[in-house]
Order: sequence, then structure tokens, then C-alpha cells
Amino acid sequence: MKKLVSFLLIFLIAVYSLHAMEKFYHYYDKGEEYMEKGDWLRAIEEFKSAASLEFEDTKKMRTYGTRFIQYFPHREMGIAYYQLGENQKAREELELSIAYKKTKRAEEYLENVLMGTPPEALFAEEKREKPTPLIVRKDDKQEQDDKRLEEQLKEEERRKEVETHDEETKTEPVEVASLDKDVVKKKEEKKTIFPLFKSKDKEKEEEKEETVTLEPPTEKVPVGALTYDPSRVTQVGSRLSIAVLPFETKGKATNLDFSLMEKLITQLVNLRRFRVIERGAMDKVMDEQAFGMSGMVNEETAIEVGKLAGADVIVVGTINIADGFGKVSARGIDTETAETIVAKESQTGEPSMANLESLVENVAIMIYNALPLVEGYIVTSEDDIIYLDIGSDVGIRKGTKCVAFREGDEIVHPVTKEVLGKKVTKLGELLVTQVQDKLSVAKILEKEGSIKIGDKVVLK
Repeated sequence: MKKLVSFLLIFLIAVYSLHAMEKFYHYYDKGEEYMEKGDWLRAIEEFKSAASLEFEDTKKMRTYGTRFIQYFPHREMGIAYYQLGENQKAREELELSIAYKKTKRAEEYLENVLMGTPPEALFAEEKREKPTPLIVRKDDKQEQDDKRLEEQLKEEERRKEVETHDEETKTEPVEVASLDKDVVKKKEEKKTIFPLFKSKDKEKEEEKEETVTLEPPTEKVPVGALTYDPSRVTQVGSRLSIAVLPFETKGKATNLDFSLMEKLITQLVNLRRFRVIERGAMDKVMDEQAFGMSGMVNEETAIEVGKLAGADVIVVGTINIADGFGKVSARGIDTETAETIVAKESQTGEPSMANLESLVENVAIMIYNALPLVEGYIVTSEDDIIYLDIGSDVGIRKGTKCVAFREGDEIVHPVTKEVLGKKVTKLGELLVTQVQDKLSVAKILEKEGSIKIGDKVVLK
């Protein structure tokens, strides 16, 4: 038994250390995986993390040793934004990618963006290029060439079939750009950000409308619900990683834990504040460690699973349903310190499924607001103790994690000459141990460089 415990502890330390040492190419590879799955929101966050460390798109980027990859974070972000219907952001990222390194893939997607062509209207699903190493064995290269040729032939056959069908059914040429402006405006008004609080009356009205949706229909968070914009702070590496575990059910809430857990995960992803660990990764850890998800009531076990999955915070909670009453409670626990850093709950007098889903979405927004993203400066230091010029007045609390970084030269757009930001060097990660109104004290968790007075920090 002692040997098993020792092995598990060593394994935990090893996994956690590897997670802490993630480099730009780890984020990029993860973004590629999400792109393959069509999980555009998570892909964008991973590519942002990669670009925060290595900004420029290039055909040959060294990762380690003699391994090189094709590295196009801005191009892939642009494609993901395009798939989400966020054409302005897609255009900005694609144009930036082309300015650094022109590729056919970026030009084709930029043309679709400029023409206003929705993703659904593309005549064939594109087979994405994989960022394979540039240095490969001859046999591997031949195999790749054969597969590529086979895919091109299949693509050509699909193109001909679509063109033949178009010729048979075409009555008169219609371009997206020539669509009636009022119709386009009406469709664009349906484009929103977060799937929240959709009334049944609105659903019935939309069902009556005869439409061809130009962009993915989603909904906005209610005005004033969010207290900050995560895109306005510097991103260095990845943001706070969260894992949602099945909630405990009470009263008549049996069999609702997994569906509401999925709703909570979806909302946390859509808020674009956290790096949310996907459920599949959690299930895998549970299987490997021979834990049963339904039997996870022990907090220590939950923290252990969260660490193994690479989460900074685990979210656990309860769903309580009775006649005329429904309540959802959630707690966020730091996997490093085992301290509860946020606790929120929401309740309703009518425990319908729609209301319960709204409660979960409300809780997600509360968690978001309770863990703000702010920047600050290092004002002084003593050995491994760091003093920051941000405190409780901007939402800092004990147990908050932040990333120390140093700003470098400005990054200038190679064509427009617009200043896009500054190069940043990650120096390490800190944990806040004491908080005053305008000052906080932190200790160093990980050190990747020399941390000096005047360097900056951003909350994870």
C-alpha cells in the first residue's frame, strides 16, 4: 500500500511539473486538436496562449532539438473566428497571418470572409493540413504524398459533383454581396455570443421565421452581467484552467447532474475567461485511477483528479430540487492549496429544466465575475516574496494565481505599421498569500526567469 501511495505521489508531481512547463508548441498542438474536433472556442484560447509566447506566423518554427513545425496561430484563429461567424476578428487574424507569411489556406478563408460567405455555404469540407515536422523519413514522406494525392482526387470529384448539381438547379446567379441589406441585417441581429436566457416565446417566433442562417445563432449575456472584458488584458501563456466535476444531487435532482454539468462547462467555455478541461480528459483520468465518477464525494479525491487532469481549480457543487424550490450551489477549489477560492449559488421557485439551466448559467457568470482578470506591477521583493500594486479593491483575494512577465519591444504590423502589442517574456507564476486594499503579497510557485521590480503580473 505504501509503495502504491508513493508511486501515485511521484506520478502526481511528474504530471503537475510537465503541465507547469508547457511551451508555446504545447498550446499550438492543443489548438490543432480542438480544430479537428470543431471546438472553435477552445481552439482560439489555445492559439492565443501560443501567440502570447511566439507571436509571428511562420512556415518553420523550431520547437526543440531538430523538430520544426509549421506555425500559424493567427491563421488558425482567423479560421476559428470565421467558423463562429465573427468575421471582423477573422479578417484581422487572417490578414495578420498573410502579412507575416502568405499561405493559400489563409487567402482562401480571407476571401470567404470578405465575400460574406457563411461556413455552411462552402461546397466541400476542407481537409485541414496537420503541422507535421518538416524533417521526415523518406518512407513517411512518400506515404504522406500518396495520402495527399488521394485526398486531392476525392476533393476534385466532390467539386465536380457540386458544380454539376449547381448547373442543373441554377436559375439565375445570386452573390452573397447582393443579398437584400434588410434581410442580412435581420440575420445579423440574430448573431449573439452566449446561449443564455432564451424565452419560449422567442423560440416560437424564430420557428415561424423562414430563414437561412448566415451565421451561427447564439445569444448574448444580459447587459451588465459581466464585470470585465478578458480580451483587454495581456495574455501570457494559458489562463486559469478549470475542471468541472459531477455535482451532488439532493431531493428530486436525481439523474440531472451530468446534463447540468455539461451546461456549466459550455457556459464557462463561452465566457472565454478560463481554460476549461474537457470532460473526456476527466473521464480518462477517472478510468486510469479506477475512480467512479458517480461515487466521487470525497473532496481530497476530487482535488487529486483535478491535479492529474492539469486543472488549477476544480468546480464541485450540489443540485437541490424540491416542490416549488430549486437551488444550484458551486465551489471552486484550488488544487494546489486545497482552499475554496469562490463559492456561489442561485435558486428559483419553479424548478423546471429551463430554470435549472438558467441557474447553472448564472452560477457560471458569478464564478467569472469573482475571478477577475487584472494587471499590475511588481513594486518590491524580498527573496522569494513579491509585492504587487493590486489588492482587494480590484478583486484580488488570498489564493489568487498570477503570471509574472516582462514587456519587450513593440510588435508592429508588417503592412499597416499599426502597433499590435508588445513582446512578452514569461518569468514565472505567483500565488497571492496576503491581501490589502491596494497591495498584495505573493510567493513564487514557478520561476522561469529573473523577476525584478517594474516587471508586470497578470492574473491567471
